[in-house]
Amino acid sequence: MSAPIRKPSLRGRGSVAVECAIVLPILLLLISGLLFFARVFWCYTVAQKAAHDGARFLAATTLREIAPSSAGPVVPVAVVAQKIAMDELAELHPGGGISATALCYVGSPTPYWDLCYGYDVPKKVSVRVTVSVSDPFFDPFTELFTDGSPIILRAVMATDYVGG
Repeated sequence: MSAPIRKPSLRGRGSVAVECAIVLPILLLLISGLLFFARVFWCYTVAQKAAHDGARFLAATTLREIAPSSAGPVVPVAVVAQKIAMDELAELHPGGGISATALCYVGSPTPYWDLCYGYDVPKKVSVRVTVSVSDPFFDPFTELFTDGSPIILRAVMATDYVGG
């Protein structure tokens, strides 16, 4: 024989609704935080790969390609390296600004990083990418962590100049 079916007591009614009302806002806050930081890490990964590809292209250019042009002070190959990085970042739509800068390290007479002018053979080349990430979806929740300002991500890739 089967056991008789009991009716739920009146004291137990509504406890699921109360538990859901308590737990649901906490779960939404956790999910919004996870999605926001996943988006930040995705933007940083794309920026890092864009800087890597731009620096790799710039490092492999020949001396003839890295020579200055009559069009302006900056070497056209450095502009192409910046364009490579910017094209890879175009899909992000991070909500803020995106910039990419190609730099060369000459090493003489005083070692410093500067724009690639092409007058000397660089020892190292670098591409710096800056991405400002803001959150359009969960702004009320993430504003607590960011004070309403975007998160600025910087990815730098420097490598030896191997062109020749």
